[in-house]
Amino acid sequence: MRVMVLLFTLHYSLFTISAQDNANARQAKRVFNTAWNHIYGKEGVRFHYKIDILHLYKEEGTSWNKGDKAKSEYKGSKMWNDGNVKYILREKKGIVEIHDPKVNKKDEKLQMFKFEPDSYNYSIAKDPEGLLVTLEAKPGVKVKMKKIIALLNQGNYYPKKLRIKVSIFWATITFSDFQAGNIDDNIFVFPKEKYTNYKIVDER
Repeated sequence: MRVMVLLFTLHYSLFTISAQDNANARQAKRVFNTAWNHIYGKEGVRFHYKIDILHLYKEEGTSWNKGDKAKSEYKGSKMWNDGNVKYILREKKGIVEIHDPKVNKKDEKLQMFKFEPDSYNYSIAKDPEGLLVTLEAKPGVKVKMKKIIALLNQGNYYPKKLRIKVSIFWATITFSDFQAGNIDDNIFVFPKEKYTNYKIVDER
């Protein structure tokens, strides 16, 4: 009888822990998806960012995103993507490159890796600076990002920092001056009249 009680107690405890873990995972996924949609959602967003990869590659700039539209300014370069055509201004070279945004992604550093939300196990915990959401790739899935650790503001879930493990190295992206909403579509249109003296290089 004691064995049956013990087994029942153990089973109930494991069931409770599993239910709690599942609830934590569901909350973590919901919170992370909200944060991700802040960056790439249809409401639009503007933010300042810093990228650090192994202290060997660093980049700092400002980015505007709204659905499939994007604009960024960094390292003497500017990029406009209206969803159909992408223009990259290389100030030092005096050229403007034209790309197909659906094919060429080489200059979109914040979209350098494809994110597949169902390929990860999620967990969430409180942090002195906000909320910490951890994503670990499920065994057997083929994704470039093996682990993601996201530090988010509590309440609005705006991202503060992302640490991303790709293969054996880590990349860190920090965010500041985060503004969600009220992003005009004209921001993503390349102002051709300002750069008539630049050489056009069509790479489509």
